[in-house]
Amino acid sequence: MIKLKIISVGKIKEKSLSILIDEYIKRLRRYAKIEIVEINDIAVPDNPSQNDILSVITKEGKEILKYLSPKAYVISLCIEGKNVSSEEFANIIERIHNQSSEVVCIIGSSHGLSEEIKKLSHFKLSMSEMTFPHNIAKLMLVEQVYRAFKINNNENYHK
Repeated sequence: MIKLKIISVGKIKEKSLSILIDEYIKRLRRYAKIEIVEINDIAVPDNPSQNDILSVITKEGKEILKYLSPKAYVISLCIEGKNVSSEEFANIIERIHNQSSEVVCIIGSSHGLSEEIKKLSHFKLSMSEMTFPHNIAKLMLVEQVYRAFKINNNENYHK
């Protein structure tokens, strides 16, 4: 069974989103060992400069690094990542499963991810060309990972 770790910056504050995320995590436990890591986001000053934002994402990146295993296949969600269909994503998950026993998906804060984390990533994924709050990105990610396992196991799932 593959190990799936999801590292996200910031905690989900909306109860309705937490319930949905927890439901998909529960469903995923059939296919993978799941570990969820939520890192506290760092407050930025009002009207932050580019240096303020860079400092914040660098600090968040150092926290993320603490949870990365050198053997893990790292997928980072970032704006410059690749858009893929659900079927393509399922193929990526299947290939990873054949190569590695651990997949780590990283969701940064609303300011993004540090360059260091992006460089460590084996695959950069964009959920859409649209902008979504990172808490919704977490819901979308767990749903798409669940969908990938359903596709890879030839199991029915609502389209």
